Amino acid sequence: MSYGIYLSAKNDKEGFRLPINPEEVRVTRSGDGETFKIARLGSVNVPKAPDLQEFEFESYFPAEPTHYSETDFLPPQYYIDKLNSWLDAREPIRYIYVNGSFSINEKVTIEDFEYSESYGTADVDFSIELKRYVDFGPKQLKIEKPKTPTAAKKPAKATSSKKPARQTQKVVPQTYVLVKGDSLWKVAQKYTGKGNNYPALAKLNNIKPSQYRRLPIGLKLKIPPEWTKKK
Repeated sequence: MSYGIYLSAKNDKEGFRLPINPEEVRVTRSGDGETFKIARLGSVNVPKAPDLQEFEFESYFPAEPTHYSETDFLPPQYYIDKLNSWLDAREPIRYIYVNGSFSINEKVTIEDFEYSESYGTADVDFSIELKRYVDFGPKQLKIEKPKTPTAAKKPAKATSSKKPARQTQKVVPQTYVLVKGDSLWKVAQKYTGKGNNYPALAKLNNIKPSQYRRLPIGLKLKIPPEWTKKK
């Protein structure tokens, strides 16, 4: 799997990959402590089991084929109908986020799904909120037989590993000025030979997915240092 988000249901019998990767993937986990007041001591906080993790992201479903899409083109109505059908079924789905700085592979429920049209285009902007789902119900008690004791193994000797030398010299990113007909895809193609490397360029320049189609001529872009090292 390459960098992206996958949603599926019914034990992966149906699902899809998000066509346009979101600018931000948010994860929230809160504690559930309870505060009491004790004489001569004041307020104290008693920690309890944390709340279930919550996940949020927003992006858009393109109305026409675009090279920014991570998958083959499907109309926005397909994704809207699929998500609404999962909501109506009131069953948990699978949420997978891979190849980012962290990964997610959780069974979740859809808590909120909003979508709208804007900017006079047929593209559909959307946001979605998910919450981790925990299977619950009575469990069958298992009685395990005691294991036969075995000879204790000698602990393995620790091996020393040298830490890599710390890099002190910073690489100053080069810049590129957009001309007529340019796009993030074309700039990524120019520097790396692969247009689908554009997310790194968008992230470095704080460009949101909703801005991909409206980049002004003359915009100065910072080029990721690793791109210029390869040249």
